[in-house]
Amino acid sequence: MRTIEDTFKLENFLQPKMYNRYRLGTKEELKEMFIKAFKHYDQTVDEYVHLPAYDEIIDWMVDTKGRGLILMGTCGLGKSTILNYVLPAIFYVKVRKNLKSISAKDLGVIEKSPSPFIIIDDLGTESIKNDYGTKIDAAVDAIAYAEDSSKTLLITTNLGKIGLEKRYDKRTYDRLKKCRSVVILGESFRN
Repeated sequence: MRTIEDTFKLENFLQPKMYNRYRLGTKEELKEMFIKAFKHYDQTVDEYVHLPAYDEIIDWMVDTKGRGLILMGTCGLGKSTILNYVLPAIFYVKVRKNLKSISAKDLGVIEKSPSPFIIIDDLGTESIKNDYGTKIDAAVDAIAYAEDSSKTLLITTNLGKIGLEKRYDKRTYDRLKKCRSVVILGESFRN
């Protein structure tokens, strides 16, 4: 007689939900890479300032623990630079993963992708799309797809936790809580 454990071992049977866990290096090594990448890619700032929240991002990279990452904060604090340039450079060097974000404004129907990531820049700026009379919130769909497909969410937003809770339904907000939230505080770097 087959046991439940035998069933678990079958390749063609349902597989457990697993999120990718990344351990990209030591804190010291990652901090050095983070600073070099930030300085290289964001040449609009006169002088690099290492904000305390950047260390939280580096801690996340030391061991993601299978969690995504949400960068929150006001404008001009480097969230998009980190999501679009710094993290992709580090992930490429350390694990040969290509990270490509999409602006929330440009989100459409999420297509199946072999990438282990769903990367959304500026969550909260998207509009509701109309697909042949059906209203679609592409961000909600992307977040649900990430959950259903065990993909890692990487997100930036100007919304805080309260803003996210008000903007999205209970299910979507609950899915976002699976990510590590880093709130970046400070004055805008933009002149």
